[in-house]
Amino acid sequence: MRRQLIEALSYPRLLLLKVIEAKDCPHDSVFEATSERCQQCDLNKECHWVVCLNDFEDLQEKPAYTLNASLRYGIKVVESLNSELGHDPTLCTCESCYWLRDAQRLTEEFERRLAPNPYRAMH
Repeated sequence: MRRQLIEALSYPRLLLLKVIEAKDCPHDSVFEATSERCQQCDLNKECHWVVCLNDFEDLQEKPAYTLNASLRYGIKVVESLNSELGHDPTLCTCESCYWLRDAQRLTEEFERRLAPNPYRAMH
């Protein structure tokens, strides 16, 4: 499951790098926390997420729940981009929508396998 989570992270990362590149980033697609331009950019959080993934020298060393949380963020990014383009995620057969459905199934499967957290409030 760990390998699948890591592999699934590559799609939203590469997709965001393309979007960032299209914005003509003066920092070579590297988020700079002290840069006023980065602070004002509408890709602030997404760019920071990409940099965090790049900073993880070895994703194999990261806990599975961290990988899953990163993937869940990646799913939200892809959902947002697809929504802007008018995709219907349930019917569309493009690569992005196909990845989205697979990634959602993967996170659901991962979360089903987790032991219940006795400290998490049940609603």
